[in-house]
Amino acid sequence: MAETDPPKPNSSFRDAATLTRWTRGFLYAFIAVSLLSIWSDAGDLLSGGVQDAASQDGSFPVVAVANALFQFGIMLPTMVLVLTWIHRANHNARQLGAADMRFTPGWAVGWYFVPIAWFWKPFQAMKEIWHASADPSDWQGKPAPGLLRWWWILWTVLLWGSETVQWAAGRILDEAGAETVASATSLATSALDVPLALVLIAIIGRVHGRQMARQP
Repeated sequence: MAETDPPKPNSSFRDAATLTRWTRGFLYAFIAVSLLSIWSDAGDLLSGGVQDAASQDGSFPVVAVANALFQFGIMLPTMVLVLTWIHRANHNARQLGAADMRFTPGWAVGWYFVPIAWFWKPFQAMKEIWHASADPSDWQGKPAPGLLRWWWILWTVLLWGSETVQWAAGRILDEAGAETVASATSLATSALDVPLALVLIAIIGRVHGRQMARQP
């Protein structure tokens, strides 16, 4: 085979249809949880904060615990499914014939847990998956589409913006002011969770569709 010939697809391509359906399903459930959080946080702000809401209804701690458990039961599986999908999508892009991908399936996931590098490495890995899925024989050197840029901007703001704001408020404002900022930040975070999940749903659907159209 000549060096200029594109690599042949590998037979170890793994159908991700079921994984994709589960991942998108949990992302929609995550959106529902985020909308409930928006309603709850807005109520806290309007009622004067979490403490006032608790004093008005003695059942509030029970409701709060149930809400936290429900969110944990949705958020953790969603995170696991998304990372598993990224691993599978990277693997399948390679099986479709994409050569010289810098990120292995393991590191496409692993960079999310490496301090500092998590600001840009996961985005680069997802960009590789996107382009390699669209055209495995000619995927390198192409700019990231707007959909990926919006996904990473929203993720970065959510990951670090809220923590930074609350950290600063805790050192500048009094306790009451810091609690108000915390409630407002939680409301803003939940509001941004919705477009973030919708953009990710679109990315997953687009990549999966392209890979399935090119599968061996």
